[in-house]
Amino acid sequence: MAVKKAFTKLVCSACKTTNYFIKKTKKSAETKLELSKFCSSCHKHLAHKESKR
Repeated sequence: MAVKKAFTKLVCSACKTTNYFIKKTKKSAETKLELSKFCSSCHKHLAHKESKR
C-alpha cells in the first residue's frame, strides 16, 4: 500500500514568513525539521523551521 505524505510548511526563524512547502511521510512527521534555506524577505540564508499547518 502506498505511504501517504503530508504537506508541511517551513517558516523563517527571523521574519516568520512562510517560504517553502515540503512533503513528509507520516512516519517522519514525528520529528521537527530545521533546514538552512534562502529567505526571500531577508535576502539571507537562515534557519527555517517546520510549523503546524
